[in-house]
Amino acid sequence: MNGFKSSLFNVSTSDGRNFTLADEVQFQSATGLYRMPVGAQSDGASTPRECWSLLPPFGHYWPAAYLHDAAYRGALEIYTETGWEKAELDKPACDNLLLEAMETLGVDDLTRRTIYEAVKLAGRQAFNEDRDEPIQ
Repeated sequence: MNGFKSSLFNVSTSDGRNFTLADEVQFQSATGLYRMPVGAQSDGASTPRECWSLLPPFGHYWPAAYLHDAAYRGALEIYTETGWEKAELDKPACDNLLLEAMETLGVDDLTRRTIYEAVKLAGRQAFNEDRDEPIQ
């Protein structure tokens, strides 16, 4: 069955906005089994501050946003026949993984489409910047 293998994320934060995984989290996708390793980081969904009353960074879609952050930042791993390997995902694959993860979480269609279309259209700079940062 597709979805997150755990409903709990064990994270730490020093500022209440940026989080670091203390335990790995796995996500079964139609394209494979992915893992966010210990140390993967997220700052929540990248929604504009003006929209936070409707789409806060830490809504019920937060696990999907965390997965998306790990994918953009190159920290995501995929299980292969030889074990865990770095998942080499391009931007469209990262964005599609976000959409699928939100679907498995039961995020309503309007919210899911709004977030997906926003990252699809406006996420190129974040993707490029995240790929220039050292991988966690």
